[in-house]
Amino acid sequence: MRTEWTLTKDYIGDGAANGTVGPRGAKMTAGQISAHPGAMRFRMYDDDRVLYYEGYLVGDDWFAPLDDFGGPNAGCAGIKVLEDGQWNWV
Repeated sequence: MRTEWTLTKDYIGDGAANGTVGPRGAKMTAGQISAHPGAMRFRMYDDDRVLYYEGYLVGDDWFAPLDDFGGPNAGCAGIKVLEDGQWNWV
């Protein structure tokens, strides 16, 4: 299964990115991704480590949201995932 993701918080804009789902052609909706039992929370940052976006991903490619959206859309350069209650850089 390819990794699918959704954004739940847009920290840099007016919230327009909230609910964005990827990649293009994703099979699940934002709600299905967020509620999935295997969903993992992630956050994307720019190269100054300013938080831009937060969301959920399902799959094993933790860079997918960064590659699909964060980098091209806003110049994000890093991603953290929530593991065992701690945000860790990928």
